[in-house]
Amino acid sequence: MAAVAVVAGLVVAPTLSVTSVSADGGLGAGGEYHPLTPERIFDSRPGSSINDVAPLGAKPIGTNEPSFDLALLGKGGVPASANDVLAVAVSITIASPSSGGYLTAIPTGSVGTSSVLNFVAGQTVPNLAIVRGGTDGKLTVKIRGDAAGTANVLVDVLGWFSTSSYVTGTPGGERGARLVVVNPARILDTRNTAPLGPGAQLTLPFRGASAAGTTVPNDLSVVGALINLTAVAPTVGTFVSVVPTAPVGPPSTSNLNVAAGRVQANMVMVPVGPDGAIHLYNSSGDTNLLVDVMGYLQTGAPESTRAGRVIPLTAPYRALDTRQPAFGGVPLGPAQAEDWSFAAFAASVNIGGVAVGKQLALLGNLTNASLARQYPTVKVEPGFLTVYPADAPSLPVVSNLNNYESAAIPNMALIKYGANQTVRVYNAGGYAHYILDVSAVVLAD
Repeated sequence: MAAVAVVAGLVVAPTLSVTSVSADGGLGAGGEYHPLTPERIFDSRPGSSINDVAPLGAKPIGTNEPSFDLALLGKGGVPASANDVLAVAVSITIASPSSGGYLTAIPTGSVGTSSVLNFVAGQTVPNLAIVRGGTDGKLTVKIRGDAAGTANVLVDVLGWFSTSSYVTGTPGGERGARLVVVNPARILDTRNTAPLGPGAQLTLPFRGASAAGTTVPNDLSVVGALINLTAVAPTVGTFVSVVPTAPVGPPSTSNLNVAAGRVQANMVMVPVGPDGAIHLYNSSGDTNLLVDVMGYLQTGAPESTRAGRVIPLTAPYRALDTRQPAFGGVPLGPAQAEDWSFAAFAASVNIGGVAVGKQLALLGNLTNASLARQYPTVKVEPGFLTVYPADAPSLPVVSNLNNYESAAIPNMALIKYGANQTVRVYNAGGYAHYILDVSAVVLAD
């Protein structure tokens, strides 16, 4: 990494609450993850409709944020009882919007303004989200557009987090997996080999994968992968899917949609297949793919421990917005990094007024809000942002998202804390503003 000037900042949060996982018998399966074979549970596109709701078909968008509600519980393998389900991991995609804007997904009956997706007219954009069911176990989707129009919405369920009461009194109930957060490392870069062609799939061994000092155990207890997937300059517009078994034909779900020539990333949670691998499928043209491992999901943790339990906030919390005076109001410069202390934020997270205690990491939606050129006549795109523990010995060879001058770019991020809950944000080029909306925390012992 080039010489980097690092400045420090403090993230101060109001008192925040998380969804309760406590029970008389202890934490049990509270905050543990149950991976599912990805399944599309909602699709508003004509001819592809799945569980569509009124108004049927393309959904209205506009400056007044029109909304609709969709069911989460009982869909795609998620249990039907709200007593069992703490939160659901989904991939939400907006397709063919008639204008630019952003999408918000909140528990039905709650209030929230944090965005899940940012998009421009005609763009198809997916993003991973950790969401909770509200009234009747439903999720409310709001689409704010720059002008009145329509857009289609697709939702793929990836897995779910259980409450502490899931095992007791639930037929067939079982403990889930804990999230093991690692120092980010790149385990695949096809630019060093060959791009994937149209309709091609690549088998990527995950159990036992090792890079840059990070190793995934080669053990059957590793049941899921948490990766950042990046497509690099496809020759034509395409979609990329990550599935647990080698697909026969195009998969029914997708994780990444990217236009020709673009560089775009998306966080993926996917089960590890029986062969210990995950499988990547490219729909069209030739594209290079990068895979950065951020964590893995592992069963068998003692019930008495806390480490790796994922606890969602009651509603997403905007922890950072560098455009605002409270966070300096100054963009991060080229090849520069800055540190942010989340100590005050972590201390504020509580259940019923009682602090949840030690935390290892957070899950949040990272958005490139803007990117400005260093020199007026020299393009800087695509650049990238990398977020990592502030006490890491060096900049890891990974990225969280790629940023452009033309529009805001979102991506879910798993952010591991350094000493004293401090993280570092690195910007590769240009002058970047960014936003972080936290949706969950990862507990530590």
